[in-house]
Amino acid sequence: MSQDRRTLDRRDFLKTTAAGLGAGAVAASVLNAEEKAAEAPKVNEKDLIWRGKAPTMEYRRLGRTNFMVSRIVAGNGGDDALRAKMLERGMNYFDTGRHYGNHEVELKGFLKEYRDKLWITSKASGVAGWDKIDAEVEKLYRAAMKSFLGEDQGDLLALHKKCLEKQKAGGGRPDWRPVGRRIASEYARKLDESLERMGIETVDAYFMHGVEIPWIWQCTELWEAYEKAHKAGKVRHFGFSCHKHHKEVLAAAVEANQQGPWKIDVVMPGVNPESFDTLKPELAALKKQDVGVIAMKTKGIAGRPVDGREEKFKSLTDGKEYNEWERAKLWMLHLSEGLVDACIARMDNNQQMAKDLELPMVKLTAAARRELRTLVKLEMGSTCHLCGNCETNCPEHIAVTDMVRYHSYLHQYNDKELARELYAMAGYDPAKVCSNCGRCAEACDSGVKITEILHQLSTQLA
Repeated sequence: MSQDRRTLDRRDFLKTTAAGLGAGAVAASVLNAEEKAAEAPKVNEKDLIWRGKAPTMEYRRLGRTNFMVSRIVAGNGGDDALRAKMLERGMNYFDTGRHYGNHEVELKGFLKEYRDKLWITSKASGVAGWDKIDAEVEKLYRAAMKSFLGEDQGDLLALHKKCLEKQKAGGGRPDWRPVGRRIASEYARKLDESLERMGIETVDAYFMHGVEIPWIWQCTELWEAYEKAHKAGKVRHFGFSCHKHHKEVLAAAVEANQQGPWKIDVVMPGVNPESFDTLKPELAALKKQDVGVIAMKTKGIAGRPVDGREEKFKSLTDGKEYNEWERAKLWMLHLSEGLVDACIARMDNNQQMAKDLELPMVKLTAAARRELRTLVKLEMGSTCHLCGNCETNCPEHIAVTDMVRYHSYLHQYNDKELARELYAMAGYDPAKVCSNCGRCAEACDSGVKITEILHQLSTQLA
């Protein structure tokens, strides 16, 4: 079957998504680029949940969870001694994931001692994305598309668009139940594994990890699996993270929350100062639904130096020096119009922890804010935003966006073990599969040297 490699028109996609789910009014709100976050709902102070509090940290209500979250939260990294210091400094949210190596197990002793002082989130990896889409999930989805559309080949996002167009035209709908049951089963299984590995009975939120498939919200079996686990006391809130196709996935999540039965409480998108404007309508719509937003990948991937302009910003902050990672977090914390509740940060040592935890409390003058906006935007000019367009347009079906991310783990995050593990799971050498056709570069708005990155991975990890 021939495969549609054309670039998807994202605005058109959002319209068809709305039609497919029957929520045009919500889609109109999502598509309005001037949409602002709603005023924070009035909440009784006694309903707020505090776990750890310090005068050196700023806190934000994490949407309808009512949890008062530190505006910097902890990702993978550090040891128990460092984590205890984070708690002392007022950081009260720790994030992990089922496929983060042994990180869940490493947290076990720490959680045994401090569980009541923190919020803990883990994720079901390898089902809807992050390292991979589960093979059986993809197989069942393509089977549903074959039955509904008469075709099952090509990019999953492109197939989804065709499906929604047919639904809009009154062509019925696919039978999602088999794929939904598989997703639900994997979510429940991985939740139990995570709880056992962490040695806890309840996780505050259990996410679907790295969702890159907007049609997941049509698989209500997943929601039913969450509700069952929630009633059993295993998990308090449902959420998801996103590493690819952010705009489509977030828009579909808005629709799902609007239509029900979904009640997505927390999202963790990969959003940075450059991609923020693109994703602002979706983030604003989620905030109107009182959804908590934790930003990750705030620096972007493979940015460029700014030729000394950071010295001007330094002069506006009384000589306080911030590196490119810290400047990006400052931007997201102070210039994101109230749409971001907190930023996730990996902290491996005391010095790094001290710098990261002070970022929410930094007071920026109007001049410093203007310079920060300009400086960070310049740095982000050639940054990968994980939009997924390169992958959608790859005729060789290389997981291009994932490969760029693995390259960042290797070179930016200095996490060689994670990069090697994820690269090995892909099961192929992207440089050998790549035909050097250049379609990925044509689809990239940031001009990322994708082919060069693929060949570097081949040399360094194959």
